[in-house]
Amino acid sequence: MTEPAKKISLNTKLCLILALAALLVYANTLNNAFALDDYVVIKNNTIVTKGITAIPEILTTPYLRGNMIIPNDLYKPLSLIMFAIENQLTDGAPFLFHLINILLFAGCVILLFLFFDQLLEKRKTAVAFIACLLFALHPINTEVVANIKSRDQLLCFFFAFSSLLAFTNFVGSGKRMTLLAGFLLYFLSLLSKETSITFLAIIPLVFLFFCNNNKQRSLFIISGSVITAALFLFIRFSVLKHYNAGATGGYSIIENSLAFAPSLTSRMATAVLNLGSYLRLLIVPYPLICDYSYHTISFTGFTDLRVLFSLIIYCTISVVAIYRLLKKPKDPYAFAILFYLLSISLFSNILMLVGADMAERFLFFGTAGFCLIPALIIDRFLIAESGHNLNFLNNKIALIILLPVCLLYSCLTIHRNTEWHDNYTLFKADALKAPSNCRLQYSLGTNLIITSRDMPQNEDAKQQAASGINYLRKAIEIYPKFDLAWSEIANTFFLDQKYDSAELYSKKTLSLNPRDIVATENLAAIYFKAGKYRESLDLCTAATSYLPGYARAYRNIGNCYLRMNKYDSAIIAYKTAVNYEPSVTVSFERLAIAYKLSGNMDSARKYLQIAQENNPEFNY
Repeated sequence: MTEPAKKISLNTKLCLILALAALLVYANTLNNAFALDDYVVIKNNTIVTKGITAIPEILTTPYLRGNMIIPNDLYKPLSLIMFAIENQLTDGAPFLFHLINILLFAGCVILLFLFFDQLLEKRKTAVAFIACLLFALHPINTEVVANIKSRDQLLCFFFAFSSLLAFTNFVGSGKRMTLLAGFLLYFLSLLSKETSITFLAIIPLVFLFFCNNNKQRSLFIISGSVITAALFLFIRFSVLKHYNAGATGGYSIIENSLAFAPSLTSRMATAVLNLGSYLRLLIVPYPLICDYSYHTISFTGFTDLRVLFSLIIYCTISVVAIYRLLKKPKDPYAFAILFYLLSISLFSNILMLVGADMAERFLFFGTAGFCLIPALIIDRFLIAESGHNLNFLNNKIALIILLPVCLLYSCLTIHRNTEWHDNYTLFKADALKAPSNCRLQYSLGTNLIITSRDMPQNEDAKQQAASGINYLRKAIEIYPKFDLAWSEIANTFFLDQKYDSAELYSKKTLSLNPRDIVATENLAAIYFKAGKYRESLDLCTAATSYLPGYARAYRNIGNCYLRMNKYDSAIIAYKTAVNYEPSVTVSFERLAIAYKLSGNMDSARKYLQIAQENNPEFNY
């Protein structure tokens, strides 16, 4: 057997080992249900649930259009297309969604190994293997794999590193089809998630310093990647602009508390502290939580020793990386550090604010760079010349260091996967780890209340709902202006027909957020039941200004006018409801009643007939 054949055989074995490691540690996610944003992106997404027929709509609409309309929306259609196909194949069961996430992650690990091996000129295969083994097992990646919604991150990583491999092959072969394939793969990465826009800095790093045997080909790669990114940004801008969804900023304190820092200095200092927290989680990945929003990390200043320490570390590693790169253009330590820094820069909240204070999923790319560092250190001091083959497995000291770390990582990852089982399990576990996190207390409370409504309405259901309200009150204690928590408590009291408490909490909600539609409707219903029709009418009218085309609000307006004996106005309101929601029978029923009370029996009989086609038992 020739040497090249041995090399291929070795890489194949190592790829299989890495894939198996990734599959084993995440196998228990196959038992998991949907959790967190899976509901927004999949279960409750009216576009995705249409199945394959929704693909053209997915390609031409903002990311969250099927669930909510927000001004800061994104454009990442590729994962939604996959979800739509999987939803049609499985009728919405989570097993296939989780399985594809695991398989994609295993693919990401293999691609990372192949890229690292090429980056190191196939002279340090052991380094590439160790780095990728640590990456495959590292608990920080659990959010990306266990949370189905993070498919966008997996696809982005998969196609980004596929493109790097294609580009490195082009540098060696000069084949144009390989270059074009690289651009297509990079475009697919961008369609998956905008994160890979940072590769516009990583690609020059790779092909000007490491794979630079042919500078002309390297320039083709760099310039073509810029054009590819520009094409994506043009498409993204066009789609978001069409839906007025391309705004930036405007985050609530619950989404990104840094937007409400007492000063710019405090905001920057807290952002630096968060960067330090990322490094801590990479070194000691515990505890892990699904949300780091207000008030998990308190605002601070540059006099805080933790901030100064974080700042010193980041400044030091930046200077060291640049110095080593300039001194030795193919220095792998420099690449690992710069890859980490470039990957995390987009989410640092220093250059610009993003949709969260910090998040474990933001570290997915950066973890790859981080894991390369200990692999290089082990190679430098323990493996040395045996790093090009499997002889490093005979190095007892290296194994004594690696095996406990891998075992610990595996155990933490497998355990963390169980916490991602469903919303209740996740929120319960993480609320205990972060008792000062407002959104986690709110999420746990809301989950308890919602699930209590599906239970037999006995004492257990009442106790669970009461427990949910207690968690919501904890959220309010942490952040008294948290309107969603006030609104959920108000809605719970309203559904329990405790109208005095519901009115009190609804008014408080509207004082914090006058556009809260649930509180508006509940308070309008309370006034209506109390005979305060004018007050109820004013609230229903306000609801139509918040949500133009909201048919139920127009029906409620019609109900108010009907009780006020203003039949012509009631008829206009009901007809408006019919225009917006022609499939809802109750609007036709109300029209029949309104026409009868107004004395117009011809129209009354007309709408009675329409109403009875869908509800034969109806009769005014």
